[in-house]
Amino acid sequence: MNPFNLDDNTIEKLGLYKSDNPVNAQISPDAGIFQFRNLEGVYVMENDLYGNPMPQGSCFLAFQGRNGLMGKHLQINTLKESTISDIQKMVANNHDG
Repeated sequence: MNPFNLDDNTIEKLGLYKSDNPVNAQISPDAGIFQFRNLEGVYVMENDLYGNPMPQGSCFLAFQGRNGLMGKHLQINTLKESTISDIQKMVANNHDG
């Protein structure tokens, strides 16, 4: 599909869809930004907030924090093994920076 880290199988397993929402971040050419079907305002990005592609096997979990869009580097295998509840906890634990 593309040279980035999220393959079709991962996208399907996690129930992600390609986001059309504008995010306040630099986006690498051809990098995907995805959203969870059951989790609003949380994005899985193939680059960080500055447009840097994520290393092989990883992604960037982005969400609105206290001071705007923020996030955390995450291994794709960790993401695949996470439930919606796990993702919500990650967001809550990192919300304040």
